Amino acid sequence: MPKKIKFLIKIAFIILSFIIIFQKIDLAQLKNIHLKNPFWLFIGFILFNLSQIISALRVHLYLQNIKITPTFKKQIMLYYVGMFYNTLLPGGIGGDAYKAYKFEKSYQKGYKLIIKALLIDRISGLFAIFFLLGILLSTKFSWLFIIITLFTPLFLFFIKRVFFKEFTFLPFVFSIIAQLLQMFTFLTILLSLGVNFHIIDFLILFFISSIVSVIPISIGGVGLRELTFLYGLEYLHINPVYGIMGAFLFFIISIISSAIGAIFLKGVKDV
Repeated sequence: MPKKIKFLIKIAFIILSFIIIFQKIDLAQLKNIHLKNPFWLFIGFILFNLSQIISALRVHLYLQNIKITPTFKKQIMLYYVGMFYNTLLPGGIGGDAYKAYKFEKSYQKGYKLIIKALLIDRISGLFAIFFLLGILLSTKFSWLFIIITLFTPLFLFFIKRVFFKEFTFLPFVFSIIAQLLQMFTFLTILLSLGVNFHIIDFLILFFISSIVSVIPISIGGVGLRELTFLYGLEYLHINPVYGIMGAFLFFIISIISSAIGAIFLKGVKDV
């Protein structure tokens, strides 16, 4: 499918998502929401970018396993450039495709091996979300702690041993740290809105929305996260307005952070 068509489909999905949201919520309530402590948003911005730096360290370790060794400074710069391509240039080259091209050009390791490193990096991050989600869910359903929290790292270890033998298990720890930082980012957003109720429910839905946002039908997960909070909070009989606004503010933080990548475009000509 042509990239322009894919981009138009994503735009159409986002528009449709917000039409559904605006039809189901009380717009007067949405208009009345205001930031009670904007300083928490600044803290959230810092935490979100710390999570990106930790994620850059994670992929740095995976790439070292296959003898791709840019400096960590270059790795961070390239990670932000990848975010810039993924979020702000969704109709063009993807961030992972750009990084794969740069690494192959500089190290001639073959695209297959490089893509495997980037893929296990993504899988590791997704499994970390399931791991932390299991911990949160265990506060409500104790049996899920064993099924999800203990099974998740074991399943990841199995996948790594079978399909990704070249890579170590250690970066999974950094995946957990990165996702914890993103969770605390969302928590600071809730605090900025004055939300001090049903915090665990909001954080569970945040991680569920992070999983849902992987579906490649949106730009940066916008629309998908908001719909997750809309239907999730409605199911829990909680006013969804705060969740929708929180999801949107998380997207704004990610957009601003991704824009930093434009600064580094010239700095990653050689990696």
